[in-house]
This record gives sequence, structure tokens and C-alpha cells, in this order.
Amino acid sequence: MVIKQYRLLRDLVYLTLGAVFLAAGLVFFLIPNKIATGGVAGLSIVGHYLSGFPTGAIMLTLNLPLLAVGLKYFGKKFLLRTIYAIILASFLTDLFVINLHFEKLTDQLMLATIYGGVLVGVGLALVFKADASAGGGTVIARIISQKTRFKTGQVLFTMDVFVISSAALTFRNVELALWGFLTIFIASQVVDLILTGKPFAKVVHLVTNHTSEIGEQIISDLGRSATIVEAKGLYSGEKKNLLMVVVDSSQIFRLRDIVQAHDPDAFMIVSDAREILGKGF
Repeated sequence: MVIKQYRLLRDLVYLTLGAVFLAAGLVFFLIPNKIATGGVAGLSIVGHYLSGFPTGAIMLTLNLPLLAVGLKYFGKKFLLRTIYAIILASFLTDLFVINLHFEKLTDQLMLATIYGGVLVGVGLALVFKADASAGGGTVIARIISQKTRFKTGQVLFTMDVFVISSAALTFRNVELALWGFLTIFIASQVVDLILTGKPFAKVVHLVTNHTSEIGEQIISDLGRSATIVEAKGLYSGEKKNLLMVVVDSSQIFRLRDIVQAHDPDAFMIVSDAREILGKGF
């Protein structure tokens, strides 16, 4: 019980700090310099300059319907945490601009791109660590990847191209679009760095005597399946079970918690999956 409360508190801290970093990256660097990052946040920046409405309010308006669609495909825990992160990030974005009157920290597009990308990347990574998402676009991409042969990353990239192309047409400035792509790249590298890196997904090989308990929680909490392989220790000759599972890198932190809770002595190997073909990926 104490462990669960600690993890809940830890995840709330991650979600809150993640929302703060996201809002700071948008307010201090990206929004005032018209640099559209990817996803709903980038689309909200474009919408802000087209309509004059606050960026945070637009983010919230665009995200909530997407999350409603995801309710059918994802657990309440994931969606509730995602809703919290999105509402807080949207609120802080408008609070910083409208009420606190924070101004941009630089006019130089290169500095704005780099630091904006870093702050957004840190924010996204912290939200991912709490087993949530910072945007409805990610939810839609995961749904499409489950229903089609396209990977989540491919869908997200297509969405980002659309958003940044819209920004280029709106601002009539191709260079701003190029800066936007660079922001996405920087943010993705920061996310990979904080989450111990991922080209696309992670393959986890797990040697444990608690395969049933861990496997059931992987299915219920992560929405992934796994494969149990019978193995034998070379030195001891003891028969063991090897559990193999493929997860998104944003889920690796949660998977570690699951394994630690059931078997602290488990032997766990995490490796990069460069390409995966099959249902769900």
C-alpha cells in the first residue's frame, strides 16, 4: 500500500513538472517566435495566430475530443493521467502569458529552437515516465498503429509534417517550418536520453520465477502481450522461464516498476528494437 502511494505521488510529480516544462518551452521560446512544434501543440500555435485565441485554450479544445476517442482503446489510468497533464499544461501556458505576462527570452530563432526543443523534450519525457501522454495526437497514432500496418512513429511523423506545413503556409515562411522540424528532432533526442533511449521500441528479456504474475500485469497495465520461453541455466542446470516482451520506450519505466514489485531478483535485459513487423506495431 505504501509503495503504491509512493508511486502515485511520484507520478503526479512527474506529470506536474512535465506540464511546467512543456508550458515553459512554448511560452518562452516557441509561441512568440512562431515556431510550430509537432502535434496538437504545434497546431495550437498556428491556430493562435490565425484566430487570436489563447494557445492553451486551443490545445485543450483540440485534445479533449481526441482523448474521448481513446477512451475505448486505453485504460482509465492512462487517460486520466493524460487528461491531467494536458489540462495543466494548457492552463499554465495561458497563465504564463495572460496573467503573469511572461515574455520570450530570445529573438534568435536558433536559440529559441534549441531551448524550446529541450524544454519540450524534458516535459514529454517526464509525462511518459508517469505512464501518460502529453497530447491526444499520440493517442490517435497508437490507435491507428493497432488497426493498421503503420508504426506509431510513422503516424506521428506524418501528423508533424502536416502541422509544420500548415505553419509554413500560415506564416508564409519556409524557414520557420525548418526550425520547427529541428525542434521536433531536438525534443525527441531529449526524450530518448531521459528514458534511456529508444530508436523505436524496446525488447525486454526477463528471467524470473514469477512469469504468470508479471505477464498478467503487463497485459492489464501496458496493453502488451508477451512470450514465455522455457530455458535452462548453463551453470546451475536449473529450469527457468524466459519472458520476452516488446514495449514502447515510454512504457519501459512502468515495466521496471512491475518487475520490481513482483520479483526484485529478476534478471532483466533491455535492448533496442530497430524495426518491428506485426500487430500493434
